[in-house]
Amino acid sequence: MKSFASISRELYEAKFKLPRKHKELKVDTMKTGGKTYTITYSKMGKDIYAFVNNNETGPYKDLKDAEKSVKELSKLFKQMNFEGVTEEEIFNEINFRV
Repeated sequence: MKSFASISRELYEAKFKLPRKHKELKVDTMKTGGKTYTITYSKMGKDIYAFVNNNETGPYKDLKDAEKSVKELSKLFKQMNFEGVTEEEIFNEINFRV
């Protein structure tokens, strides 16, 4: 019998597809502010990217740097949840290109 975690991972993988030329390195989950986020780390060329609930962040120089940034992002999620800011608004600010 499969565990709930393995079934939910299979369903997530079936739903989310990485962009072209991205190679999956690691899939992780984090609980912050009462919500669960799925993080997929991928590599494209020399750069590492993190997809948090299908929202891209990065590029990072290595996996350790990406994991550290996602941890900091989780603290930001927790703080912003209390202030009423949605995840979509946070990712729009992160991905804003000048």
